[in-house]
Amino acid sequence: MAGIYIHVPFCKSRCFYCDFFKSTKLQLRNQFLGQLLNELSERRDFFPSTDNVIESVYFGGGTPSLIAIEKLEEILNIIRKNYFLSDFAEITIEANPDDLNLKYLSGLRSIGFNRISLGIQSFFDEDLTKMGRRHDSIQSRRVIDQTYNAGFENVGIDLIYGLPWSGEEKFSQNLKILNEYPLKHLSAYHLTIEPGTQFGREKKRKKLFEIEEEQSERLFWQLHNEAEKMGFDHYEISNFCRDGLFSRHNTSYWTGKSYLGAGPGAHSFDGTRRYWNKSDLNQYIELGYKSGISNEILTERDRFNERLMLGLRTKRGVNMIELREYYPGFMDNFETHIQKWIQQGFLQQWDGMLFGTRKGWFVIDGIIEDLFEV
Repeated sequence: MAGIYIHVPFCKSRCFYCDFFKSTKLQLRNQFLGQLLNELSERRDFFPSTDNVIESVYFGGGTPSLIAIEKLEEILNIIRKNYFLSDFAEITIEANPDDLNLKYLSGLRSIGFNRISLGIQSFFDEDLTKMGRRHDSIQSRRVIDQTYNAGFENVGIDLIYGLPWSGEEKFSQNLKILNEYPLKHLSAYHLTIEPGTQFGREKKRKKLFEIEEEQSERLFWQLHNEAEKMGFDHYEISNFCRDGLFSRHNTSYWTGKSYLGAGPGAHSFDGTRRYWNKSDLNQYIELGYKSGISNEILTERDRFNERLMLGLRTKRGVNMIELREYYPGFMDNFETHIQKWIQQGFLQQWDGMLFGTRKGWFVIDGIIEDLFEV
């Protein structure tokens, strides 16, 4: 199940928490798109013949919904022309509520998008203003309705929790509001204050602080418990779905499948080697992707640690039988090392799988770091 990721590095403004690579120079969109089409054409042989059927295409950013429908159609046509795109591929676009209307959403459906992820973040105007978002709660609700009117069935939203000025009650109200809609997917991310962001600068000036770990844990379990009552499956630390409609694209990352990333700042993986495009829009436009692409061959230790990290963040866990088959040199130490976490009730083995227990789910990142082969 190979995938293609398109990084659209444009935003109308910078949200105060975001550290993704992006630019507010919207006048450069057409020049960027020309080089993007070149990159997709020139990398047509990227995928190995054993894993070259494209099951997912994901437009992320940045803000892909800043690209006109006819331009998005050009990109999809280049992909269809140069790659083996499955007739049943999941084709996703991330979108901001303030960019959308019924005409644009209907256009997305008409050119082949069948999944949409809406950057809602919160249903409360106070939160949106303090995070530097451009939309308001009324726009959020209207746009969700419009996605269904346009013919989308697989609709997901993003929420951010752990906001320093908020708490459990408001987060519970956010979850109740989302449950008014037949959403198929929820990505809920705990706020992390990153250096180089507006929030990072406020933290440095001691005007903003991350919440205490005890409150973070309460919010995490509030999210887990209330989402499960609503019929969501908590299938990855930050991701929930209904009716088995997990994100195929993200799941391909977590299961070690090949993926091609196009656009400045995008990453790719062909099963053995990792590639990344330089996060430089001007260089990408002037010289193309080849001028800034770098790569590395993953060592056996790298691949083992990555399989461990990505697997244990999912509900399914990691397959111990596969680990023994592919990484026998690390298994004696690993199987000894996991015992303390099993005995303390943070990890569990069942039917050949190793996964986090309810107790271990919240602290799984720390457990993974402890288990890394160094």
